[in-house]
Amino acid sequence: MDITRAGIACPLCPAITEELVYLVLSAQSPFPQREHVKDRWCPTGCHLLHPNRWRKEMPPLPGGEDA
Repeated sequence: MDITRAGIACPLCPAITEELVYLVLSAQSPFPQREHVKDRWCPTGCHLLHPNRWRKEMPPLPGGEDA
């Protein structure tokens, strides 16, 4: 299941980033078993206006290393 949620603070402006997250669900548990952050962006457009600085200053996506 994919959801969009608030992420971390943008390093280029005071906005909070948004994340597209894939949740791995289980029939045995009411809580997600694992999550994979598929994408992250700034709602004010920093990722589009300054793409090189954005890639350099943003930390790697959590959960992205195991996919």
